[in-house]
Amino acid sequence: MTREERRAYIRRVVDDAPALSSEDADHLRALLPLGARRTARPTTAAPLRRRPAAA
Repeated sequence: MTREERRAYIRRVVDDAPALSSEDADHLRALLPLGARRTARPTTAAPLRRRPAAA
């Protein structure tokens, strides 16, 4: 599976997931307080190392 196919698959899974109930959202808010959510920044993936081609 290529990187693009994997991303497309994950996007489909996330898009097709049902919306959170208000109870579930409250539980998540309790687990991750607002201050932590504000300071959280998306991380960037480290570049993949290319392997030398097999001889």
